[in-house]
Parts: sequence; structure tokens; C-alpha cells
Amino acid sequence: MTPSISACIPCLNHWETLALAIDSINQQTIPVKEILIIDDGSSTPCPIDDLNKFPKTRIHRNEKNLGRGHSRFIATQMTSGEFILTLDATNSLETTFIEKALPHFEESNVAAVSGTLTSVDNQSSKSRWRSRHLFHQDSSDATAEPCSMLITYGTLLRRNAIEEVGGFDKMLRYKEDQEMGERLAKAGYTVIGDPSIKIFPNLINSVPQLLERYARWHMDPDEKPSFGGYMHNIKASIKPMIQSDLRAADWGSALISLLAPHFQLYHGVKAYLKRKNEKRKYH
Repeated sequence: MTPSISACIPCLNHWETLALAIDSINQQTIPVKEILIIDDGSSTPCPIDDLNKFPKTRIHRNEKNLGRGHSRFIATQMTSGEFILTLDATNSLETTFIEKALPHFEESNVAAVSGTLTSVDNQSSKSRWRSRHLFHQDSSDATAEPCSMLITYGTLLRRNAIEEVGGFDKMLRYKEDQEMGERLAKAGYTVIGDPSIKIFPNLINSVPQLLERYARWHMDPDEKPSFGGYMHNIKASIKPMIQSDLRAADWGSALISLLAPHFQLYHGVKAYLKRKNEKRKYH
């Protein structure tokens, strides 16, 4: 029997790509029972009338931006499927995403299966940098295997595993998936990364957007910046990042790599101060 699957798309101001994300879910070879859009306090509310054409789709709006952890937490509270499909509003899934992911769950200790972001445009230095340092392009010989961390930009989750470890931390703005992955690992669960399952970006990023995403994926533990973390990021930007850019004679990408650790520090301090202020209000 086909299990029940709920889909969730957190969205912050990316209405221009949301319809593509929803379409990719509706075109799955194994259907979902519902699609929940989490409008996380967008400056312009979700255009509800534009979504009327999509069946099984409903919207929850946060009156202010509460962060990714809060959005994923309430998504588990407001849906009921045995599995939860999470997708960023700026991405699309290949039509067989769910079909390819479900067999991995025959192993009872598998809590999540993620696909691989695949860029189809490498003409600009921004796109080449994204392919080299954010996406994993060369997956022809790769096989599905346990991941070191949970990433939720296109992932199928086993609900009872998420609930067993206490659900997503709603106070985390950016590291909610990695923190969840660590708790799942401690509880004996496995996260699978399958390079044969494709996810496609629907947005051409600016340099600040690229650096923001990179900084978010590589934040210090507990979203708290540190001098040690900053020095580690500087070393990583030189080797292997700039090193691989220069091997490809890609000077534009090397410049972006040079900026990465300094943007990481800025982004980390900004996120930490915002979270600290929110905790003070919350308590």
C-alpha cells in the first residue's frame, strides 16, 4: 500500500518560484495527500488567489518572520501524513522523487532521504561557484549512502522518527535541519543522501544570495559565531575552495570564495543577535 504523504513548503518572499515548486509536487508519480505552504512573515503576503488552481493546497501565515525551525515545527503539527515531504520554495523535484525515495524506508532505521541539487546553468561565475561549492554535480558514479547531516531543501522524512526525538527546534532560524539530524543520529536513525534523486533550482542567485545560503549551511554549532569558526572558514575558503577555483582558471569564482568566510561571520553575528533577542522576548 502507498503510504500517506504530506508536503510542506516554507516560503519567505519567493512567490515568483512557488508555483513551480507546487507543480513539481503535484506531478509526482506517487501522489501526496496535502500541500501546506508556510508563509513565514513575508513582506508581501502569499497571493492566495494564484494558488486556487492547485488542489490539496492550503496556506498558514506567520504574522512575522519566525525562522526555518519554527516553520518546520508547525508543519509537523499541521499535517498528518506518515511521511513529510519538505521542499524549498525556490526548488523543484523530478517527477519520480517520491518513487525513488520510498524504497529506502524499507529499512526501519532510515529517518530521511534527500536528493541532490543539480544546476543546469554554468555559464556565469556565480553559477559555476554554486555548482562547485553548493551543489554536487558529479554524481554519475555516486551511490546512495548515509549522510553526515540532514538537509531539508528537498527531503522525505519519516514522521514518527521526527516526533520521537522531539520535533524541530522552533528557536533555530537556520540550523534546524542539522540539529535535527544530530538528534536523529543519537537516537539510532540514519539519513540517506541519494544522488540519483534530482532537485532543480528555480532561482538564479545573486552573489549575496549565494553567500547567504553558503553561510546558512555552514554556520557554527547552535548558530553562535566564534573566532575559531571564523579562522576555520578562512582556511577552508583557501583550501580547497579557492584552490579548486584556480585549477579551473575561474577567477570570478575565486573572488566569491575569498568573500565567503567574511560574509559567514557577518551573517552568523546577525543571526545570533536576532535569535538572542527573540529568546529574551519568548521568556
